[in-house]
Amino acid sequence: MARQALGKGLDALIPVDQDFDSSTPLPKHELPIEAIAPNPFQPRRDFAPRELEELTASIREKGLVQPVIVRPRAGGGFELVAGERRLRAAKLAGLAQIPAVVREVSDQDSLEMALVENIQRTDLNPVEEARAYHQLSAQFNLTQEDMAKKVGKDRSSVANTLRLLKLPERVLEWVETGRLSEGHARAILALESEKAMVSLAEKIMRDKLNVREAERLSQGMSSKVKKGKGPKAEIKDPHVRDLEDTLKRKLGTKVRVLPRGGQKGKIEIEYYSLEDLGRIVELLS
Repeated sequence: MARQALGKGLDALIPVDQDFDSSTPLPKHELPIEAIAPNPFQPRRDFAPRELEELTASIREKGLVQPVIVRPRAGGGFELVAGERRLRAAKLAGLAQIPAVVREVSDQDSLEMALVENIQRTDLNPVEEARAYHQLSAQFNLTQEDMAKKVGKDRSSVANTLRLLKLPERVLEWVETGRLSEGHARAILALESEKAMVSLAEKIMRDKLNVREAERLSQGMSSKVKKGKGPKAEIKDPHVRDLEDTLKRKLGTKVRVLPRGGQKGKIEIEYYSLEDLGRIVELLS
């Protein structure tokens, strides 16, 4: 499925003069590669070695076609804004200089551009993306709606990604390294205690459970916890479980379908903040 076009691409995030002619290429400079410091706001932590090797080989053969974007540093030299993979590969290729576009950008623009570039070109893992959203929110007071517009996603998608940060740190590490998928992570989030979350994560990895199996196991664990607090948990019809699974995936939160005999019943939908409630209402409407 094709990725939705980003609402604010890199070109839109690069501040330019009002009289700048968009049909004219941005002026490039050949800068000493050692004069460029890494971007402290870079959301990506893990760079796939194979992809980096392929890019390095390409640069050795054809040079670096697309320049990196940098900004001047107060103490001299430059700081990378966008192009971390290209900078790393250029260093591995042994380049002494690198083509660069120099721009005056704020800390917020630097983080936004690094985030957008990674989403556009090579997917961040879900934990890296969640941490980048959290940084935008905490450091620059951006709402989920603001962030969604900047990366061309709907607000519910941003909210669902941010919810991953509610996972215990050990589970986050397993998601970040690819041992657990984002779908597995969402199934784990349906549990309330950290101990239960870690236990389910370990079982998913040990038994190589798929997402649907993980969701059903998560639901079963939740039911066991609730025993003794009310009526004895009933064994649900498989069709009802499938409906719950479908609603859970669509709404990105825990959903319970509770039949009450005949054709009546009720649906319980959990939310974790007023903003999360607004997201769910928006999806339902």
